[in-house]
Amino acid sequence: MENFSHILEVDEKEKKLCLYRLFDDGSKQLYTNVDLPAAPAVDNREQFEAFAIRLTENLLIDSPQARKLLKL
Repeated sequence: MENFSHILEVDEKEKKLCLYRLFDDGSKQLYTNVDLPAAPAVDNREQFEAFAIRLTENLLIDSPQARKLLKL
């Protein structure tokens, strides 16, 4: 698989965080999207932490470089 970077974009209307793969030629490909937490982080810390963990796992699992370094 090619090496690529990631771009995170927030869709305020849909209340989603979109994770894209960014390739060397400038093209991007949607990898996944997740709903933003419904409650503000200050009101529901557990929900925010679960969201952050899910996002981090998605980034690490999709990154060829991270998988190589972390032996995933």
